Formats: sequence, C-alpha cells, structure tokens
Amino acid sequence: MRRRRLREINVIQKPTHDVQWRIGLVYPNSYSIGMSGLTVKLLYHLLNQHQNIAAERIFFSADLPGPPRSVETGKTLVEFDLLAFTFQFELDYINAIRMLLRSGIPAYQKNRTPDHPLLLAGGPTVTTNPEPLFEIFDIFFSGEFESVAEIFLEAFISSKHGILRDTILTVPGFYTPQATESQISLKITSNLDEVNYPTAQVRPIKPRKKGILNGYFLQISRGCTHGCHFCLIGKYFRPQRERSLPVLKDLITNGAKDTKTDFFSLIGSSVADYSQIQELIDYFIENELKFTLPSIRIDSGIDVLDSIKQAGLRSLSIAPETAFEDVRFGIGKKISNSQLNEFIQRADQYKIQEIRLYFILGLTSEIVSEAHEIVKFVNNLAASFPTIKFTISVTPLIPKRGTKLENKWVNYKEIQLGFNVLKQHLVRTVRYKSFPIHWAAIQAILSIGGRDLAPKMVKVAELGGAYQAWKKILEKEPNDYYIEKFKR
Repeated sequence: MRRRRLREINVIQKPTHDVQWRIGLVYPNSYSIGMSGLTVKLLYHLLNQHQNIAAERIFFSADLPGPPRSVETGKTLVEFDLLAFTFQFELDYINAIRMLLRSGIPAYQKNRTPDHPLLLAGGPTVTTNPEPLFEIFDIFFSGEFESVAEIFLEAFISSKHGILRDTILTVPGFYTPQATESQISLKITSNLDEVNYPTAQVRPIKPRKKGILNGYFLQISRGCTHGCHFCLIGKYFRPQRERSLPVLKDLITNGAKDTKTDFFSLIGSSVADYSQIQELIDYFIENELKFTLPSIRIDSGIDVLDSIKQAGLRSLSIAPETAFEDVRFGIGKKISNSQLNEFIQRADQYKIQEIRLYFILGLTSEIVSEAHEIVKFVNNLAASFPTIKFTISVTPLIPKRGTKLENKWVNYKEIQLGFNVLKQHLVRTVRYKSFPIHWAAIQAILSIGGRDLAPKMVKVAELGGAYQAWKKILEKEPNDYYIEKFKR
C-alpha cells in the first residue's frame, strides 16, 4: 500500500534526522480491515510516543505488485529495525509469510542474519497459541501492550544495534520460542484510566465506505465477566475493566475535535454491561454526536433500549449463538429464549428497524438439527415482527486453545449441510451471511495446532496461499487432515 493512494488525517511523520529506530507496524490483511478496528490505531499511537522512534503502518495487499510498503513513506519491510506483526485472525499467518517472502526476508528465523529486521508477533491469536509461528518469529508478546508500552519504548531507545532482541526481552510479556511456560507472563492493563489512549486517531479523509472508517474508536471497557466457553476474552482477558465516565467524556470531546468527526464506534466485549452506559449515551445525545454499538447482551441491553431510541439508533446486534436454550446455557451463555423474544419485542416497540443475530454452528454433534432450529427460531421472529429487518450471520465453531471448548471436535463437512439448510429454508425477508466453510478447518488447525505447522505454512505461502495450496501441501482435504490430527 503506497502513501499516495491514501488521504488521511493524523498521520505521524517525523524528521529523518530525529529518528534513531524504525518500527514497521504490520497488519497482515487489507487496509480496510485493519483500519476498521482499534488495534492498528492504538498501537500506531503508542509506538510513536518517543520522538526518536518512528512507527509506520504496513498492510497486506494481494493486488499490488512488488514488496509491501509502508503507508507513511513507502518503505519496504527490509528498511525497518523491527517488524511488529499483530495477529487478529489465524488465517493471516499465511499473509504474513507471503509479505516476508515478497520482501526478500527468509521465512525461518534460523535463516535470517543480524542485517534483517527483528520479527515480533503479538495479538490475541498469538496470546492463545503462538506455537505455529515459533520457527518464523524472533520474539513474541502475550497480553495487552498498553501496560508495558512506556517500558518497551524506553528499553528500545536505550538499546544498541546487535543487542535489540536481548534488550526487548527485558520487558515483561516478551519472550522467545525457547521460553518455558513459567517464563511467559500474560500482561493485562489493570487501570484503563491510567494508560495512554489516542484522541487524534489516524483515519482516511474520504473512505469509500462512510461510517466506521470515518469515525473515532472509543474503547469503554476491556474483558468480560460472563465466561462463555468458546470465548478468548472471558478466558484470557479477565477481569472486566472500565474507563471512568469522566475520562470517556474527555476522550469524546477531544476525540471529536482531534479526529474531526461526530461519529463514534463504542468498543467493548459487553458494552451494555458498562456501569454507566445510560449516562454515557445521554452524553452523546446532549452533544448531538452519533455512535454505534457492537453486539450487546440482551440481559443487560434491554435496560438501555430507551436511551438507544432517544439516540436515534435504528439497528442492533445480538448474539444468541444457538437456538437451543439448553445448549446456550451449557456453553455459559445463560440467556433464555423467552428473554430473547422479550428483548426483540421491546426493540420493536422502540422502532428498531434492523437486528443482526450471530449464531455458531457446531456446538453439538447434531449440526443439521442446530441449523433447523435456527431456521425455526428466526423464521418465527420474522413472522412475529414484520417491521424489523433480520440479518443472521452464522459461523462454524473454531475451537480455541485454552478455552473450555478447546477439545471440541467439529465435523466441518456436516456444517456445510447445516449451511445448506439455512440457505434453503430461511424466509426470503431474512438476510443470511455465512463464513466460507472451506476455510474453517484450516483456521481450526492453526488455532489448536503446534510447531509442526510452520513448514506447511511456509510451503503454502510459497504457492500463493490459496485453498488449493493447502490441499496440495497437506496432501488431502484440510477437513480430512483436521479429522486425522485432532479428532478425539
């Protein structure tokens, strides 16, 4: 991605004579996906807090020829001292390797020299299962970076070329593949009010799609108290922590001014659980600012529907996960079908025009039955509330290492049958989206697999990263490989 292709505000560019170290902040997916979340904006801000350290963003593009280049100055990967990769999705591992290969950087750590940039991996997938990347990256980070950002920058700037790796390893949360389990510490930000948070967030001036890319990302909380069995947040990023209302008000005021927007995306795993959510919404209303909510829990969200109506929101997202009430309770999401119906009935009374529902297939061994129950549940909603437009998104269960469903085996071939049921039997007024099923088994393999995956990933990347490349390297359908490797 070349800088001339973009017009952005709040881009950070530093005088060359001031810069002692250069960090490439690499998001191994597209610009639009990377800039649609908080991670890149936050890390970009934190890594640029020292005047002698320049961090530039680099995104993956399958279309642009040649080596990947930074947004800010067009530098290639080899021109940086440190390449900090943040991974939100396991499937991005292949993109990362392709970026290295296109830049002339050896994929394996053992084949690189001190003349190559140091490679750092972090992000939620790395926190939960870094092993597939152990032969590729030099250093890893576990947890939330804000808690050690200042220590990291101080160590970085005091280091010398040649000992950068060892210097970074003195910072809590960083480790090498050789570290023992007892040497790896998960870093959690204990007080959100005390850490640095950007008010001048980088964003495109005229994005192709207005809305989220055009707004300010306001994280109001971290973690979750509910502990659903499939969820990484409830397992690794506890306890739930909140930014205080006075701090949020300051961020809203300064964020609107510095990011030049009146549109705010609220960030948090359970936004409706925020202790002063009604007061926060009232503040948006009083200042005539627009905002959007992520998926909310209906047991807490029902109490704020009146405030949401006053704010002018006409769409909401909720996540029943399954239409089977007993299964929902069994995975730790203790919300009844009657509560779901009551919430939607109340939403209808408040003139909510669209409701998005998120489901997971594969929570039981009877996947087709799960799909039929979703059809029955959603079609009944569509008939009962004709003024609401329902959109459902259905994803296969991807077991995550460390969660209670880590060892839950999923028949991905049967999930395709479940998708077929949904496609054939949902009423036409319901909009339906599903995850590309042929990638699900690959994501599951990367999510719970080990160090032996590195050579396979490199070969897949060398072949271009397509699904057919996976079939060739695994020498069978990925689903069959997953069955042989992980079925218990």
